[in-house]
Amino acid sequence: MKIAIGVAVALVLSCCGFALYRRIVPTHHASGEKGCVATVPNADELASSRCTVEHQAEIVDFFYPEGAEAGCHRSAEEFLGGPLADARIELRLLNYVRKDFTSMACALIVVSDSDGTDAPHTGSLQGTMSGDRPMAITCGRYADGVLKYLTCAEPHSAEYVGSTVDGGDHDTSCQRAAATYLGLSAEEFATREELRSHWLTTPRDGERTGCVVAAASGKDVLTGSVKGLRTGPLPG
Repeated sequence: MKIAIGVAVALVLSCCGFALYRRIVPTHHASGEKGCVATVPNADELASSRCTVEHQAEIVDFFYPEGAEAGCHRSAEEFLGGPLADARIELRLLNYVRKDFTSMACALIVVSDSDGTDAPHTGSLQGTMSGDRPMAITCGRYADGVLKYLTCAEPHSAEYVGSTVDGGDHDTSCQRAAATYLGLSAEEFATREELRSHWLTTPRDGERTGCVVAAASGKDVLTGSVKGLRTGPLPG
């Protein structure tokens, strides 16, 4: 009797075990070729590229559709070595169809502004949000809720101060974030009439809101970082 039951279970697992495993562990990795791709296609094809030449995206993992969003997010941050919310990088899930299964490819794409405009990139993104974080959002030109990314050495009007979960009260949370970034209390920050806090209209990552501190004039009058500036003169 025990042998018969064992055979029956084995048959069920051999026929349906893989599908059952995917239901129990919805973020189970799928297989596929990781690495850089020349373009992000509309079709279910990924054209491999060398990372040393200009390309549009980098595939860091594959997941079955159930739970792919959470799985890709986790893999992306492990690959980058830091938070996706504060990176000049977006995560996009692409359909990946093969003869034997369909999955989602976790694609990292460099962007040139907080609105998600693609910016072809050279080199791998691995580890670029750890250490000195070369792909972190820093300074830029702010207008109408969008930050166009620049370096802090270039003339700019705003600086990214971080992201926050605020339940919809963006003004208060970004004022607080800007004050902390400058090394001031909220009351002290309010006295700096040449600076204002703003929030980005496009969420940085899930429910997180991106915050900036900007020149009240809206002009590119800054030529350095304002981090820790406190009551000092503006760099420019």
